[in-house]
Amino acid sequence: MKKLYKSALLVSLSATATLAFAQSATDDIAKYREMIADGNPAELYEAAGEDLWKKPMGPKNASLEKCDLGKGPGVVKGAAAELPRYFKDTNKVQDLESRILTCMERLQGYDPKEIISAGFEKGKRKDV
Repeated sequence: MKKLYKSALLVSLSATATLAFAQSATDDIAKYREMIADGNPAELYEAAGEDLWKKPMGPKNASLEKCDLGKGPGVVKGAAAELPRYFKDTNKVQDLESRILTCMERLQGYDPKEIISAGFEKGKRKDV
């Protein structure tokens, strides 16, 4: 009888420990989800990029909102997934970077050579 009692006690304790571990894991997952619910830090760069896209700049004081990335002027959503591709207006296959540079040249009046030579830490690229 004592042996049966000890076995039942061990099974009971084992089940309780398993339940406590599962509850702890569930709590940890809930805490993790709560921490990341505030947002992704990459969204800060996305917002800054959107501001640069809409802000009139350059010698022509124009925004990039009329830039055609392959889905029509001003359409940004999903465009990067379809690049590189051929653009009739430049008679070239362009990736996202070269296409934006084309738009900066044509719409805003920037000299692309100056933007390229400035690098990422100077000029307009430092804002990206």
